[in-house]
Amino acid sequence: GMIWSECKEIWSQGPKEYLFELWNMLDFGMLAIFAASFIARFMAFWHASRAQNFVDTHMKDLTSPTLDPSIKYYTLARINWDPSDPQIISEGLYAIAVVLSFSRIAYILPANESFGPLQISLGRTVKDIFKFMVIFIMVFVAFMIGMFNLYSYYLGAKQNEAFTTVEESFKTLFWAIFGLSEVKSVVINYKHKFIENIGYVLYGVYNVTMVIVLLNMLIAMINSSFQEIE
Repeated sequence: GMIWSECKEIWSQGPKEYLFELWNMLDFGMLAIFAASFIARFMAFWHASRAQNFVDTHMKDLTSPTLDPSIKYYTLARINWDPSDPQIISEGLYAIAVVLSFSRIAYILPANESFGPLQISLGRTVKDIFKFMVIFIMVFVAFMIGMFNLYSYYLGAKQNEAFTTVEESFKTLFWAIFGLSEVKSVVINYKHKFIENIGYVLYGVYNVTMVIVLLNMLIAMINSSFQEIE
């Protein structure tokens, strides 16, 4: 029903007019992700049905090396599924779509005297937040690349894998913003104290810059906008 409603809205307004409305983009993204999730789930069901039919009609020995590839949907436990299994993809997409569907409630919040000003203030600070995000991303990427270059040679020689790959560097610095990364992330098992001390300094400067300076600047910007609306 919602898909048909969005199709009629696109037809009546035109694609260009439709895409300029933020709520339309939210609805379109939510429905597209739901549709992709259902398609992936249907594919998983189809593979499982194919495996079941194969077993019912052809097989007595499930250990034969000449089995049809689809038989894995019958024999493998979830822990051994491929990362790209349609069922796994379906579940991930469905979780995202559910979150987006609840955000649709924000459409009616401006009418509430308590929550309306909060949403309006957030909407008016979007441009300022984008400006802030440019600085935020520049600082984040600079430290991420710097820490990766410093520790990329020490894979397997640290107490954890922090900063040894680009992915681990991203995760460590991102969760450091919320205080969830450990100081021992910069410690290495070799007696390379110079590298370790540089790591301590860079990690400390990052936390001061991101957590104390930039995040407080963002909070001050949002608070100022809210005060203006009130």
